[in-house]
Amino acid sequence: MKPTNKHQKAAAFFDALAHPRRQMILQVLREVSAEGIPFHRLQWRTGLSAATLSFHLGKMNAGGILRRKIKGPETWLSLNYGAFSRFSTP
Repeated sequence: MKPTNKHQKAAAFFDALAHPRRQMILQVLREVSAEGIPFHRLQWRTGLSAATLSFHLGKMNAGGILRRKIKGPETWLSLNYGAFSRFSTP
């Protein structure tokens, strides 16, 4: 038996949550409104360098957890709550 596309997506989702810094980012994103938070403010709230934050956001994005929206010169980030419901049921 080989892993299916669904298995690959589930693995990426759980990998996106499997790091303490990503858990910290997740917590901040849960605390902000559905509109999200700009990258620079997320960086300030987490205390992470831009490179470290970008790395972890990339992992979270690959797992389908993030929504990104460009507003002028800023990238706003929010959670994709649909991803959580997709993988929380058997």
